[in-house]
Amino acid sequence: MESETSSGRVLQSVQRAFDLLERIATHPEGARLSELADGAGLNRSTAHNLLASLEGLGYITQDKKGAAYRLTGKLNRLLRLDAEAEHALRARIRPVLKNVSQASGESTFLAFATGTDYLCVDAVQSDQPLHLAVRPGERKPLIGEALGHALLAADPDLAHLVRADDPDRWERHAQEIADAKHHGFALDLDSQQAGISCVAVAVTPRAAIAVAGPTTRLPESRLITIGQKIREALDKVRPANQEWLTLNHSKAESQRM
Repeated sequence: MESETSSGRVLQSVQRAFDLLERIATHPEGARLSELADGAGLNRSTAHNLLASLEGLGYITQDKKGAAYRLTGKLNRLLRLDAEAEHALRARIRPVLKNVSQASGESTFLAFATGTDYLCVDAVQSDQPLHLAVRPGERKPLIGEALGHALLAADPDLAHLVRADDPDRWERHAQEIADAKHHGFALDLDSQQAGISCVAVAVTPRAAIAVAGPTTRLPESRLITIGQKIREALDKVRPANQEWLTLNHSKAESQRM
């Protein structure tokens, strides 16, 4: 069935699905089937089918069957950062990249989560003759990379999306992601690229800093020290202006931080 609007025809099923999404969005702690159905003027069966479709697509979730429905972060990941927000975040982090690169002697870069990948948006290259060249514009999967693991450890909704997308690969790296959540930084000890190791720290649930270079210069003990130094550097810049931390987050995500 279709209805007429000022801009043309709207499929009733689509209209109802978005109505349910909007109602769930007004309940940060979640809303139950009966509440959503009654509020939208739908019978329970119709509402349940629409909600099941939205859940299957990853836009809403339940902690268990029969529990309240709540939004995931998937809707936010359909939106790109606006130029001003990205510039503000990069400008704020740029001095940290330079300082960390100078102190470690290795290449340092900033990346954003984009769907199930991450995208490098800024980098400071090491001046060592032998170093890892990281360039803005490079994109890699979140799973299997230290930077990706740092982001997955920092954002439960992103982790849920990525785990559902590739459960087998997730299980192979589940312990590394759990370790990143526990320690506050993620490590790659010569596992993804022969002779290269990396440490990564989340700046926000959607952005992270990484330092990478030859394993001969970056044994585990040094990576841990660098990871701790990055966290200290971020702690120093955060109090000056907390607003930059939330430029690429929804209001709900910001409150969760």
